Amino acid sequence: MQLPFRTITLEDKQAVEACAAKYNYHLCEHCFVDLFIWRGHYNTQICFLDGFLLVKMNTMDTEEERYLAPIGEGDLKAALDAMEEDAADRGVPFVMVSVADPMIDRIEAVCPGRYDFLHENEDGDDYIYLAEKLRTLSGKKLQTKRNLVNRFLAAYEGRWSYEDITPENTKDAYAFHLKWCRQNGCMHNASFEGETCAIVLELENFSALNIRGGLLRLDGEVIAFTLGCRATDDMYVMQIEKADHDIAGAYQMINQQFVLRNCDEVEYVNREEDLGLEGLRKAKKSYYPIMRGVKNAAVVKGTTL
Repeated sequence: MQLPFRTITLEDKQAVEACAAKYNYHLCEHCFVDLFIWRGHYNTQICFLDGFLLVKMNTMDTEEERYLAPIGEGDLKAALDAMEEDAADRGVPFVMVSVADPMIDRIEAVCPGRYDFLHENEDGDDYIYLAEKLRTLSGKKLQTKRNLVNRFLAAYEGRWSYEDITPENTKDAYAFHLKWCRQNGCMHNASFEGETCAIVLELENFSALNIRGGLLRLDGEVIAFTLGCRATDDMYVMQIEKADHDIAGAYQMINQQFVLRNCDEVEYVNREEDLGLEGLRKAKKSYYPIMRGVKNAAVVKGTTL
């Protein structure tokens, strides 16, 4: 029997977050904001079953159906059985993704030996940092970041400002997103379209999603912005961060200024994956994450994809 999957909506926020709070796996896919803003890009659909959130979505490139590992609390075996039956009724292979390492033990406890687990790929793993390190940039490893921030402060003393994003200035963030995409030659590809839709949803629903964001200005003009939310009691997730790469220190400033103002009550900041983009990977590794949010896939043993 097929499950009653439907498009995720704003009205699902409380129920999704209640399921995610049962076990904290520190993955960005368990964050309601991420599920909601990327719903069009991945055709994200959800349903609830006996205490669990079940999610079905499509891969970006091949549009194959995938199921996220169920999050919540209750009869985990029943939830897994229901997803497998749903896949069979739809005539698609059952592939479960975003299975956190600690979740494997829970699945094995109720379905011993049923699945083969494999690390999806490094491209999709989340980068998770200590908030304190992003605030202070302390230590030898982050000396280069400190130097860039200090040089920015010295070069633009009295000329820069940081302001919280509010419903009144979201248009400035969106305008900079378009400018950034023109500068980086990504105006006409699928990634640009998907990210633009995600940013529009995040900005249009800024208050309802309980988003926090920041604008960095130089001589009154926006040179960087960032968007994130408190996803769990101990972690912020940053969905968007963009800066003018021609201005040395802009990226480092927007990162530090946001964390200074918003993340003093959490231990971790999740800056999501690098998507296999070499420049993004280098930048995220250069902040020395305290841990990685490893994502595994699971298939029924003997399944050939």
